[in-house]
Amino acid sequence: MDMIEKDREVDYVIIGAGPAGLQLGYFMERAGNDYVVLESRDRPGTAFELYPRHDKLLSINKVHTGYTEREAQLRYDWNSLLCDDDEFAFTKYSKEYFPSAKRYAQYLCDFAEKFDLNIQYNTSVQSVHPDPVSKGAYVVRDANGNQLRTRCLIVATGIPKPYIPEIPGIELSENYETMSIDPDDFAGQRVLILGKGNSAFETANHLIAATRVTHLCSPNSIKMAWQTHFFGHLRAVNNDFLDTYILKGQNSVLDANVNKIEKVDGEYRVSITFTHAEGQSGVLAYDRVLCCTGFSWDASFFGDGCQPALACEDRLPAMTSAWESTNLPGVFYAGTITQIRDLKKTMSSVLHGFRFNIKSLFNLLTERYQEKPWVHQTLEADAETIAEKITDRVSSAAGLMHQPGFLGDCLVVDEKTGKAKYYETIAVDYIIDCSFSDNDHYYIITMEYGDFDGNLFSLEREPHPDKAYDDAYLHPRIRRMFRGQFVDEHHISESLENDWRVGKHPGERPLIRELDFVGQDDPTKYQHTHRNQFVKFLQQHLSAGSTRLINDPERSGDSAEKWIRGNYASHLCPTSKHV
Repeated sequence: MDMIEKDREVDYVIIGAGPAGLQLGYFMERAGNDYVVLESRDRPGTAFELYPRHDKLLSINKVHTGYTEREAQLRYDWNSLLCDDDEFAFTKYSKEYFPSAKRYAQYLCDFAEKFDLNIQYNTSVQSVHPDPVSKGAYVVRDANGNQLRTRCLIVATGIPKPYIPEIPGIELSENYETMSIDPDDFAGQRVLILGKGNSAFETANHLIAATRVTHLCSPNSIKMAWQTHFFGHLRAVNNDFLDTYILKGQNSVLDANVNKIEKVDGEYRVSITFTHAEGQSGVLAYDRVLCCTGFSWDASFFGDGCQPALACEDRLPAMTSAWESTNLPGVFYAGTITQIRDLKKTMSSVLHGFRFNIKSLFNLLTERYQEKPWVHQTLEADAETIAEKITDRVSSAAGLMHQPGFLGDCLVVDEKTGKAKYYETIAVDYIIDCSFSDNDHYYIITMEYGDFDGNLFSLEREPHPDKAYDDAYLHPRIRRMFRGQFVDEHHISESLENDWRVGKHPGERPLIRELDFVGQDDPTKYQHTHRNQFVKFLQQHLSAGSTRLINDPERSGDSAEKWIRGNYASHLCPTSKHV
């Protein structure tokens, strides 16, 4: 693209050409919208040329899934951006289960070129200010003196700024961003790594064979991703180091606060106070201190009087259920910074989650700024048709699976016409906040984990189809709603293959031949058991209609707000505010 004009108006300005900016740019381009993506470097996705430092992505790249439908393949292809070309997938670039980050950077470059996205490279945004001429608009200025005026600004810049904890002497540490990754540089040394996230463990694993001692330290205990379902917590692929700690390999994981770091006699003396030892303190000596404490968002390009509200110790922007700044109307967010909406709960921090957030954001922007209705499919409002549609979605939709309880589908029934409108991939809290909740008869469809305590690998299950609400694993959950109130819900029992379609299955031949449920006569008909129960639930509510609810002023059903804040298992960060 040629250099932008000195001063011009653009409907949508997107800052950042990482995967989030490219994904939103793709939807804009496909729709023929007036947009531009501003990128400070000369190519997209350059962060993946540096991070992770050891060049291995944590997002799986499963080539052989058994599925032929692209939507279902995306459940296990966590790296591909959404597009209409089923053959343009990252699985064509690498067969590694945990692929190279640098290979992914090449994929992003090819994606931008293939779909001819309108990207302005070598454009560093210097400032964002309110437009003094047009109320509600913004002026975006770059380092070359050009400026764009826009009614809708979308920030997709990622979290590029290393988070540096406020510890006296922290300047003596080496940062993850610039530290050496050559194990020989650490041979025979005592090394302290600050942090217990994936970057810290990735680094520790890389140094195991070289150091004399490696310690990892932070105030809080390790949380495993397979236990919490949050992919920012420690992934099993990075936890080799734990064996060398638990099995006494001279390495340790310390739950402690670091009080200060000092350099004395050529070594770094670190004063700590243990978190779980009644205030016990100590001073440990190291040859190197590495700071692997994660990253934060950089809002420095927003001008005075135009600073966005922040959250999470000022590491992320605060936003509404519409992904809009809580204090700057018309400023929206896309990509990993949207994790504040479901902080440490689901997958907005990573591509396989936020690519579907962006799909929802695009539809939201289209409705707000172009007054186009949300894309939907019209169905006959009978139980069999609706059950078929919902079952197909929960069995194949990657967005529902990757954003459990956070993204959902919405089915709105028009009892007068006997028709229903089916809307896909919407943030559940946005459904609650917007006009969807004005309807008398609608359903919110999600996939969610159940509550569980104890050892995840030894949970007791009761194979009773009427008690699917007790299932701990990911399973479909359908809620009947009335004017923002929770009416009733139906759970479908968890599935080994996450597929509930009758007579269908991944691959040429089925994996599950029989599955016995309580009260079931024929174990080969297990899929029919799920379907029959679901149809019965729908028939009950479709036949009853909403008249009884409209005429019952004393109705005491939970409000949607109460449900989403309480029964909804607190997916929302307290700093995320509703519209």
